[in-house]
Parts: sequence; C-alpha cells; structure tokens
Amino acid sequence: MLKWIVPVTKQEGVDRDTLHEFWRCIHAPHVANLAKPLRYCVTLFEGHGSLGGPPPMGEMPYDGVAELWFRDFEHFGEAFGEHRGGLTTIDGFSDLIEPTTDGMFTTENIIVDSEPAADACKWVAFVKKGEGVTREQLFTAWSDGHSPRVANTIARAEGRCLRYTTSHANQGTEAGPWDGVAELWYTDAEAAVRGLPTSDEPGDPFPPLIDAAATVILQGREIVVVS
Repeated sequence: MLKWIVPVTKQEGVDRDTLHEFWRCIHAPHVANLAKPLRYCVTLFEGHGSLGGPPPMGEMPYDGVAELWFRDFEHFGEAFGEHRGGLTTIDGFSDLIEPTTDGMFTTENIIVDSEPAADACKWVAFVKKGEGVTREQLFTAWSDGHSPRVANTIARAEGRCLRYTTSHANQGTEAGPWDGVAELWYTDAEAAVRGLPTSDEPGDPFPPLIDAAATVILQGREIVVVS
C-alpha cells in the first residue's frame, strides 16, 4: 500500500490555531471528498517532542502533517489526476501555508498495533539518514534491528505507549529532506514527555546510520478524517 506523507508549515503571520481550525473543518473534508483515499489522517502539531529530557526550544519546522493511504500509484493518480496541483487552492488553504515541498511516498510498517483514544498524544519523528548511508541500509537496520527493540521497550512501558509505526520513503524518488517517519501514540502529553525507557538490548544498528542532529521530533493530536 502507498502512504503519502505531506508536512505543512504555516505562513509567517498566520496564527497556528487559525490554521488548525481551517484545516480540520474546511480543507480536510475537501481533500477527502476530492481524493477519496483509503485512509486519511491529519496531525496538528502543538510543540516539539523528545524521548526523555526537555524538548528543543524555538520555532517548529512544521505545524502539521497530512497522511493519505492509496492502493498504489495508479490509485493515487486516479484519486487526484489533474487536481493534484490545485489541491491546496480549492478552498484557500494555500493562502495560509508555505508551498508543500517536503512530501514523501512511503511504505508503512505497523509495529505495535493498538487503537489509541481520540485525545492521545501523537509523537512524530522525521528521520534523515547519515552521510554515506544508503536507504536500503537504513531501512534494513530500522526494520530488523531497531523496530523490534522499540516494540520490546513499549511492552515494558506500563501502557504509556499505545501504537508504533514506521514509514519508509522507499516509493518514488529520493527527493526531499527525509528518508522516513516514526510515529508513536502515547496515552497523554505527560506520558509523551516521559518518553520510553531506554532499551537495555545491545547492538541496535539503527542509531549510527541516522543524522541525529537533523532529526525533527514534533508532537500533537491526530484527527482521523477517513478511517
């Protein structure tokens, strides 16, 4: 299945609450009616996140992210067709946001599957591979080495973390700043602040392969538009 991830940044001078309200009430329903994706979620970011310790300060690079699922690229083309270029202009959404240039076509991997509550805190990490690392190396280490360790850690987290997925940008071109996205759903903001306990399983091959300084972690609330 094809998962299209599109991070969104508000224009300077636009209030974040205004953007979120417009997105939730006006733009998201328009996209759902136009594209009719298999699934469609919007995450509205409220601040930086971190796995333990204080979150970074300063402006967030994104104010939200849209995620849409399609059967494949053929379905994606059928869904948008000639309308894709005007997707953000049909209702004035483009007047509130910067041009969306960081989108990626991905394959989603569901590692821990539990239905979070509507008010769950969602934690999103935009991941970039390190210099000289291939995407194949990154994705193999992510799937075979890192994700099982995270799943084991979640099992020991006393129910604080409810769901964990990864999305590998392995469909389409390699254009764009990100190579994938990790997402975790916590019971609440306090649980997200506490993060997950450090794994005691040695030999994780994933951390040395990413550009940790470039990784962006944001948290907010997810709205399911099409389930």
